[in-house]
Amino acid sequence: MNKSKSALFLMELIIVIFFFTLTSAVCLRVFVKAHDTAVETGNLNLAVLWAENAGECFNEFGADETAIRQVLDPEFKNEGYAYDLKFSEDSEYSYMDFTFNDTVRNRTIYSFQFKQHKQREAN
Repeated sequence: MNKSKSALFLMELIIVIFFFTLTSAVCLRVFVKAHDTAVETGNLNLAVLWAENAGECFNEFGADETAIRQVLDPEFKNEGYAYDLKFSEDSEYSYMDFTFNDTVRNRTIYSFQFKQHKQREAN
């Protein structure tokens, strides 16, 4: 009788250990995913902040790339990241394409196109 009780106890113990191992693995995956999401959110917030800075400069200086870069470049001290500005225009608008890249993972985090109406000169 003692042998069957101890065997049953050992089986229950093995099942409980298996259950806790399984739940620990699930919790670990959730924590890793939460960390990855937090890192991605931080990267996106940084990219949007620099896009706002670039947009304000574009609003102030228009399509003057030199003036915009003179303001942004000295302040950009983010290792592992880079931004790119491309300017274009048509008959009515000036455009600035802003792209924020993660140079470590070689991927684009955020891009946005700013558009500014050209003022017509009065005759």
